[in-house]
Amino acid sequence: MNIKQKYLDYFSKIEKENEKINAYKTITKTEALEALENNKNPFPVVFADQISTKGIRTTANSKMLENYIPPFDATVVERVKQAGGVIVGKTITDEFGVGETENSFGTSAAVAHSKNITGFSGGYKGLIHSGAQKNGLFAYIPTFGLISRYGFISVASSLDGIGILAKSFANIQNAMDIVTGKDEKDSASHSSDIDFLNLEDIDLSEQKVGNINKFDNFADVEELFEKLNVPIDKVTIKGLEYALPAHEIISAGEFATNMEKYAGIGFGHRADDYNNVEELYKNSRTEGFGKAVQQKIVFGNFVLSEGKYEEYYVQALKARTMIKENLDQELKNFEFLIAPINLYYATGFNLAGLPSISIPFGIDGLLITTGAFNDKRLLEFGKKIVSQLAGEKS
Repeated sequence: MNIKQKYLDYFSKIEKENEKINAYKTITKTEALEALENNKNPFPVVFADQISTKGIRTTANSKMLENYIPPFDATVVERVKQAGGVIVGKTITDEFGVGETENSFGTSAAVAHSKNITGFSGGYKGLIHSGAQKNGLFAYIPTFGLISRYGFISVASSLDGIGILAKSFANIQNAMDIVTGKDEKDSASHSSDIDFLNLEDIDLSEQKVGNINKFDNFADVEELFEKLNVPIDKVTIKGLEYALPAHEIISAGEFATNMEKYAGIGFGHRADDYNNVEELYKNSRTEGFGKAVQQKIVFGNFVLSEGKYEEYYVQALKARTMIKENLDQELKNFEFLIAPINLYYATGFNLAGLPSISIPFGIDGLLITTGAFNDKRLLEFGKKIVSQLAGEKS
């Protein structure tokens, strides 16, 4: 069977089953078939609907952007295309990453539905790990800044990042090798000359690993590490319990600021019924934004308002600094920290800008982090665990 027929067969499958799997916002059959022409290294990819794709509708799953077709590619899209990536569709997300949706994990559902698709989605609050665990996938969020955010429809600028989803560990490696590195269009991006394709084989028994789980639901992973002869010590990260509320306050403030441009004038949905500029703003935003997005904007403006900024926003920033410092301190003693896959931990890693990988194993999965820019070592550690698991299964 030729490569074109494989794609045609998969598109036929998507068209029949998308209503059931609830993964795709836009199916890009025509664009994919064009991308196969003269393509020496085609590989299928999906992008969450928050990631701008030139000539392909990008809505952030919101009425506010329901007819938006970007005139440019996000940097991550541009780099994937240059490497031979073939976009098979845009996937369903929360509205602007925070609001109501048909499926919070549309990208995960699309990747799980295929044999070999790589997915790119927002890493907001570490939710990508929850979607991966639900669908039996690997998820990777790199150190903040390793993947350019240019062309990503922002939720919270200091927290935004793009993560990778795949069924195979090799696809995570390949994607990292393609998309990481400095981008002049994103001032927060970092240069990278890391070779993610050639990972060293490491000895698990020599690794320093801290187990930061504080609940009683991680026994299967602890038993696995004992079986694999990985020494682990119990550690506590002080202040981690403040990660979720701190994240909510900081992200709300930044989100409210980022949403100001959607006012029915130059960008986004424009109401038909209004008598003056004030009504135009109000009606356009009321019609264009879902209830949860509106609530996030209102809360964000509240925490940034006079008299509340010091009480809420500044305190949240202090909590973020404390969590980051405490994580960094423990990462001086342990190269890797492990925990179950849930927002209690994933949000803390996101606040600190640390890389994280999730491995589908056991009841609650395995989430691992390490120090900033130690991404290659994290992938080496993760790959070794995955290879050991594969060996046990075989």
